[in-house]
Amino acid sequence: MGMPHPGPGSVPVDSALLREVMRRFATGVAIVATVDQDRPYAASVNSLTSVSLEPPLILVCLKIGSNTCAAIERSGRFSVCVLAEQHEEHSRRFAGSQPAMDDPAFELVDGLPVIRGALAGMLCEVESTQRKGDHVIVIGQVVRTHHEHDTPLLFFNSRYHRLASGEPA
Repeated sequence: MGMPHPGPGSVPVDSALLREVMRRFATGVAIVATVDQDRPYAASVNSLTSVSLEPPLILVCLKIGSNTCAAIERSGRFSVCVLAEQHEEHSRRFAGSQPAMDDPAFELVDGLPVIRGALAGMLCEVESTQRKGDHVIVIGQVVRTHHEHDTPLLFFNSRYHRLASGEPA
């Protein structure tokens, strides 16, 4: 069964419909964090992708007006931690882009907060930002990275999921 083609009488896509469609895209979950004026900020994201290998660039999308987005724009630096399956509570906690306070899940690496035991992590310098719709696209140059061997936390259909096994199909 194919997708119907939009025609002259097609209905415009509204935010509720787009949200429903995007729920069908399984993603990993990451925490984006920074420190601004000696205060840590963090937000859960699933909009994370590699932009370039040379130079090493990634992008994340953050909601305009969020505390974390504003702090990253001011500080010019951020960390990205890809969450392992045991980090679901951290993803939930930072879904609202709250200040990280003195959360014991974080440690400072080169002055940026990172989640202890994250599946992977990157420290980034802001290369550029661009406002699009209700989000800011932040492109960061990766200056330091690490990774572990663990199972990722996944997000699909507005719920957290775990891989059935760590073995590839």
